[in-house]
Amino acid sequence: MRITWYEMKKALTSPIVLILFVAFLGFNGFQILSQSHAKEEINAVNDLIATYGRTITDESLSKLLNDLNEDAEQLGGQDGAESFLNELTYERYEAFSQTEKEQVDRLELFYTYYIKGRDVEERYKGIHMDELRSEFLVSVKESSRFEKFMSQEFTNWEERYEEIVATEEYKEWFFLGEYKMHSEMYRSLLKNAALQSVILIVLMTALVTNYEVEQRTQLLLYTTQKGRFLMRNKFAASLLLATLTFFMLLIPSFILYFTIYDFSEVWQTVVSSGLNWEYKLPYITWWELEVWQFFLLAIAVEWGVVILIAVLGFFLSLWIKNTYFTWILSMAVLIGLFLLPSVFNAYPALQFVTLLNVTTLLLNPHMYFSGGITLTRVQYFEVWSLLIGFAVATILSILSYRRFMKKDVV
Repeated sequence: MRITWYEMKKALTSPIVLILFVAFLGFNGFQILSQSHAKEEINAVNDLIATYGRTITDESLSKLLNDLNEDAEQLGGQDGAESFLNELTYERYEAFSQTEKEQVDRLELFYTYYIKGRDVEERYKGIHMDELRSEFLVSVKESSRFEKFMSQEFTNWEERYEEIVATEEYKEWFFLGEYKMHSEMYRSLLKNAALQSVILIVLMTALVTNYEVEQRTQLLLYTTQKGRFLMRNKFAASLLLATLTFFMLLIPSFILYFTIYDFSEVWQTVVSSGLNWEYKLPYITWWELEVWQFFLLAIAVEWGVVILIAVLGFFLSLWIKNTYFTWILSMAVLIGLFLLPSVFNAYPALQFVTLLNVTTLLLNPHMYFSGGITLTRVQYFEVWSLLIGFAVATILSILSYRRFMKKDVV
């Protein structure tokens, strides 16, 4: 373990690594703070849940409306909140005191939540699964076997949708879809931390693996008793560095994020809430997942991706023996994997196979564990991608290691 730690120190004390690490943390902090102007509006959902309960019911909506009408009456509205807000003009709003303006803003926000909660059932039940099925199957019409597979996946997803509707799982308060809190949290912050980790870990893995070659001490070191077996410590160091880097970027970023955005009452809300509707469709998850469960699982998947890319960097380092060339080639491979599925647009089956790669997972954490009408939204897509990736990376690394143990050290 001591040797592994010494190998890790070679990367951790590298000036370029330290500069990039600080720069990435600064970028994440700037991104979070620059988008925090609406935090008071966003955090208001906690008061809503604490006062009226997590579940959207006729009783809770009625109580919410009565309270809103009383608030409107205190501000001078005689015919309820809806009439007060509809008749509110800019001149009237400016005539209020600062405290009254804050009350008006809060009234407007909570009335928006009331409207969304009141209409959520009609909107959610208005999803036309038959139309979505036709649209989806047309896009995968190539071979009868693949079309049958995708048809069955869609049927499973449709059954999950019907289960959500039957159990009214979607009737829970969540941040309004307009704020895009789900995609901002995962597609922006978590994805950025993972991408930054990839940039750093490939660089550190190459640096550790090629250190003796670049310092021209390989002839001395690799002929000792420990010799080439040192590569096992280097491999362990790269995996530990991947984990350390990922969480050292992730934890401070999310501490700042959750300091600004209050999730205290939202953690137990299901991700499949009807209010978590940002784009064409809501997030219809394959299983009932609460926000905290989705959060931990998404981190676990991205962690697996970072580890997998560290293995890729180790494999390439054994062949190239140059830190920066290894980094460049690794980035080129990842970009190639990202672009590869577009080559097979005319062949959906092949496109689906090529989508089962680490870049798809790396770039789309907001879509994890959810069904939909794209090839990446099938059940267990994340598991398949990781298993295939680890299988390929393990085989390549073993072959490269065996080659390294036999070839000349020069």
